Amino acid sequence: MTNARARLSRDQWIDAAFEALISYGPGAVAVEKVARTLGSTKGSFYWHFANRDELLQAALDRWEVLATERLISSVEASGEPAEVRLRRLVDAVTTGLAGRRAELELLAGIDHPVVSAAVRRVTERRVAYIVTLLVDLGMDRQKAKQRGVLAYSMYLGQMQLVHSVPDVVPGSGADAHVLADEFVSMVLAR
Repeated sequence: MTNARARLSRDQWIDAAFEALISYGPGAVAVEKVARTLGSTKGSFYWHFANRDELLQAALDRWEVLATERLISSVEASGEPAEVRLRRLVDAVTTGLAGRRAELELLAGIDHPVVSAAVRRVTERRVAYIVTLLVDLGMDRQKAKQRGVLAYSMYLGQMQLVHSVPDVVPGSGADAHVLADEFVSMVLAR
């Protein structure tokens, strides 16, 4: 083993696996593929991980933090009123959807138990955050739960449209902001 290969850290493996995950889905997080990307060997992999599922779990954990927890923390850090935070959240998740395939790739790989568990945690966390914002706006908790699920379903549907029929959904500019505003108005409708 060369010195370059010996110096690979656990984080470098996770970084490479994360990039494969968000670009090509869970199936791309394969030991040999990631090793090739890193210019390394499977031996280096086994120094840091017991098996492929452990690497996949680490990549999913990173996705969970970057795509959910960091975003929520960023929106919350603004300290703005709940409606402004909701609009900020919607803008953040609907801007640049064309460049993000991770959600769809993960949903396509939902039959894997590690992927399924991560998608479930992220979905529950995201819906719960939307519910919190809606309750903060004075909405009844039961109605907020229904609207939270509806809002998240609309987000996933929009992502699917952006990737399957991109000319149907505006991807950027003023039209995208109008659509985001309409999205928020529908969720908040009394």
